[in-house]
Amino acid sequence: MKRLLVVTLLLVAQAIPATAQSREKGLDQWLDRSLIPYVQQQLTTHPRFRDETVMFVVLRDNAPTPSSNALALTLRDRILEAAVDTNGVSIGWQQGRSGNVVEPGTKDCVNDDVHYYVGVELTQELDGSYAVNVRALDLEDRTWVTGFGKRWQGRLNTSQRQALRLQRIDETFLGARDVPFTVAQTDLLASQLAHQLACTLQQQLEEDYIVSADGASGTTELAGTLELISNNLASRQALKLASEPGDANAVLSGKAHRIDGNLHQYWLTVTPQPGTEHLASLSASAYIVLPDSAPSIAVTKSPAREPAPTVETANYRPPASVSVPNAGGDGLIGSLRITSPASVGECEWPCSMLRTNANTDAIVFILEHQANHGLVRLSGGECRQRTVARIVRNGESLNFPISKTTTDSRNWTAIHDWQLNPPVDTYYAVAVTDADVARSMANLIDALPLRCTNSLRPGKRGDELRDWLAEFATFAAQSATHLDWRAIQVRDVT
Repeated sequence: MKRLLVVTLLLVAQAIPATAQSREKGLDQWLDRSLIPYVQQQLTTHPRFRDETVMFVVLRDNAPTPSSNALALTLRDRILEAAVDTNGVSIGWQQGRSGNVVEPGTKDCVNDDVHYYVGVELTQELDGSYAVNVRALDLEDRTWVTGFGKRWQGRLNTSQRQALRLQRIDETFLGARDVPFTVAQTDLLASQLAHQLACTLQQQLEEDYIVSADGASGTTELAGTLELISNNLASRQALKLASEPGDANAVLSGKAHRIDGNLHQYWLTVTPQPGTEHLASLSASAYIVLPDSAPSIAVTKSPAREPAPTVETANYRPPASVSVPNAGGDGLIGSLRITSPASVGECEWPCSMLRTNANTDAIVFILEHQANHGLVRLSGGECRQRTVARIVRNGESLNFPISKTTTDSRNWTAIHDWQLNPPVDTYYAVAVTDADVARSMANLIDALPLRCTNSLRPGKRGDELRDWLAEFATFAAQSATHLDWRAIQVRDVT
């Protein structure tokens, strides 16, 4: 009888349709066991991908997007990592550069010629389930590659739904108009511009360029950037640096042009010296956020040589967040976490404690973006008109009372941007090490509504919030050496 029962169960299992089995397969299992092997196999055997360079992107409405969510970007990154480890697959330089040291003489420009995007699109279905579609886009004729594609549909688990709610910027597109660099990323800016210019130089058939750097070009905020670029170019053996200005046959210069508000386009130019007209003028550019008060910025309504829109920038939607410099850039304070109060007397109402550690003497301001209710400044129960700050000494912990919420670390996540409409409650700690900067910071924060009780308070939202964040981003860029910030999103606030 037992043997008959086992045989019956085996027959029933074999009768289950394959489509039903795949529908029940979890997203992670499908990704590891089905999608990644499929993509690896297709990229190495499909005739359309032979000897071609690909990039991996997140899609929205059938177009690459620089602003997505943590879940979609994680899926993309896991496929990308598998492709990088697959022999015979060529990955675009923009995605292959992170963590890679470019050795002198390295020729990586061939990876700039991307012919295909492998795109991941995550959508919600009418029945509440989610679907993941993976397709390949031919950039030359703007068509989808026939015979290539995978689809999953099912339910997300708790951690995946949490990741879905977290908006993220795709740093693949750093330097594009919608994902500009900040003054805290001048090393990345220098690397990208040096790469662009080095690849342009490789196409020149004339004699070698021997350049001297124009020390007068650039801005205070970008001081040293031109030197970083020069060193990058020299290490690539793309050009030679003149030991004396008189030995140079060209001048390397950089200048930022204002495009809109604090958004600028930084142009790197190689200009031949008089008498060397056989050499061509060369240039490269990238977008960057700079303070409005930078004195030496050339202000124009549009740059003299604005490049034509490309696939990377033509179909983008503006990201629903603002990039503010120095999220942990100088490490003035540690990461944020949430704990329970040590005693009942620590709070004037039922509360939890927002906690961080100071790596130097600092003045700390605490803000909260209440989900669907806007950005406010917190006072910890002190309902004073002026902004409240906490002084914390090097090595000490700062404990700040917040509304009672979860202390389970699985329910909160560190973030690195300031979202305009976050899906969950978000806390920010801004640390300042200079008294004058702290006073200016307090004046800026005074414009935010005050929350000093356990009750929600309407905060700054919409266009007013966008304007405030733009002003704060500029202030943070100007004060980068004295300012640092951390942020944490909390999934379940009670």
